[in-house]
This record gives sequence, C-alpha cells and structure tokens, in this order.
Amino acid sequence: MGRTAGEKIMNDINRRTVLKGMAAGGAGLMLGTMPVFAQSSNKLVFMEPYDMALEYLHEMNAIVGGHFEKEGLTVEIASIRNTSAAIQQVVTGQAFVSRVGLLDVFKASEAQTEPVFSVGTSLQHGIFSVVSREGDPIRTPEDFKGKLVGLASIGGGQENMLNLLLAGAGVPFEAVQRQAIGSNAGNVEILKAKRVDAFLATVETSLILKRNKEPVEIWPASKYAPLPGGVLLMTKKFATENPETAVKFVRAMRNSALEANTEDAGKILDRITAKFDLAANDDRDFRIAAIKAYNEMTFVNGTDNVMRNVPEVMKLSAELASKAKIVEVKDVDSLYTNEYFDKAIKA
Repeated sequence: MGRTAGEKIMNDINRRTVLKGMAAGGAGLMLGTMPVFAQSSNKLVFMEPYDMALEYLHEMNAIVGGHFEKEGLTVEIASIRNTSAAIQQVVTGQAFVSRVGLLDVFKASEAQTEPVFSVGTSLQHGIFSVVSREGDPIRTPEDFKGKLVGLASIGGGQENMLNLLLAGAGVPFEAVQRQAIGSNAGNVEILKAKRVDAFLATVETSLILKRNKEPVEIWPASKYAPLPGGVLLMTKKFATENPETAVKFVRAMRNSALEANTEDAGKILDRITAKFDLAANDDRDFRIAAIKAYNEMTFVNGTDNVMRNVPEVMKLSAELASKAKIVEVKDVDSLYTNEYFDKAIKA
C-alpha cells in the first residue's frame, strides 16, 4: 500500500533534517460593522477568530509564561468570533496578527487588496478528524464514495476538508452525500443510528469520543490532506515595516510552544486559566489531554519545524486547494515566509 500524503511529507522532512544535522552538527465584514480594537506602538493586538480555547495554547502561554515580555513585546489577545472579521482587523491595522487556517490565507490573498502572508505555522496539522463506525469503518478518502457524511455545516471548514480529501484521492464530489449535523460529541448517536456513515470532528470532540470509549474509528484528516491547522497571518506591510517585531514575535511563539511541550501540562493549564476564560470543556483531565493533543499537532513535523512554514506542506496544500476548487493558488511562495523564523532561531 502506498504512503499517504502526510507520510510522504514527513519522510521528506526527516531526510532533510538528517542532512541538515550532518552538515551543521546540530471578503469579510465591512469595517463599520465590527468592533475596533485599540493597537498602539507599544501594545500589539493578537486577534483570534473565535472564543478562547486551548487551540490558542501557544499565544496564551507566550503571555502568561513571559515569552512575549522577554522579547520586549506587549501583546494583548482579543477575539472577534469570525475568521473574515479577524483578518479584516489585521488588514486595517487594528491588530498585527491573527491565527487562522492556511486556507484562510489563500482565500484572503484573493479577496484583499492588502497583501497578507503566513509568518509561521503554529499547528502543523489540521484540527479535523474523520469518525466512522467501528464495525463499518471509513479508513481512506476512497471509502467515502457512495456514503453520507455529517458536517458541522454545508459550505464551511469541514466541507472544505472533505473536498480536499476527495480531491486528493480523485473521488468525484458528487459521489459523496453531505448532511449538516452541527459539531458536537452527540453526533456519535447519529452515527450509531446509521443516519450518517461518518462525520468530521474537532480535536475536542475526538477526545471526548475516545474518553467515552465509543465504538468508533478516528483518524486525522491531515493523514491524507496535511494542511496546517493554524498559521500566523500578517500583512506584508506590517512585517516589512516592523521586521524586528516580527522576528521577536515568531521567536516568542516558538519558545512558548517548546515550553508547552516539555513543561508539566497541568502547570501550563493552571497559569493559562488564571488569566484566560476558556470556552472549552472545564474538566481538568480533558483540558490536559487537549494540551497534549495540540502539542502533538505542533511537533508532528519535528522540533526543527516548530513555528516554521514547511515549504513541502505549503506546496501540497496549494495544489489540493486548487484541485478541490476551493481557491486557485497562483503563487504559493508569495503567501508565506520563513525570513523571520530563520532570524529568530539564529539569535
């Protein structure tokens, strides 16, 4: 059986890392409809597109763990509950960065006149998994053919991911039925009742299903469509005019991620919850499990690539997005940079 797209990328990354080690020895909302957030020269606003959750572990820990402060940066996290609106806040200069999916960067580059790009990848893998019945599993994108798949909504992020999986496998979109069922752990009852053959789930939903020992099989969509789940979007204008800030920011985010992976997860959780009101399940064990899950997604391409835009991933992501007819990416190299990452790790 051939390797998946994700496995091929990991093989390329691992090969390059070994060689490197041998050589080196080591169209959103109108502005008037949105709240305006105050950003000044000495206070930077990090705009999240949704309510605070452990998905935003790195930036929260960068604040409470002192990583931004160590770099001389004063960063405030705000949220606006809408990806397009969050991007618009960055484009209009009300915020200096937002954490969004790579597809959002692709789409924004087409919709915005102000050029944007990714200065780093926070989550190397996406947040969606495929859930199917243990006795009747869907294990590959090809298995979706002729099936009914439950999605949070029609036309949203989960349907985009489904289309990416199908496009990568050459499965016609019309060969797969879709049904909007919302996004929560209760979807497993719809699955068990055979009202759908599979559904897409978030990290948190997948954790709940595993903890409840539900009779399901779960695999990450990134196994076949390895798009990053979180990248750091900036305008090229801001990064070009403030290169030192961009370098310090990426370095602080990387150091925060490294610490979150090596420090006791309970300690990380306690200092985050002391400052931030999380929207996630408030069970402590669940939250610790979520931190570990996001750490795995951060380090899946190796420690050297933590907070780095991996070129192979970017290229494949652009190809899949174009093939799935989500957005035609004409020049993916212009939509990300490792300039600030490279300078950050040299310092």
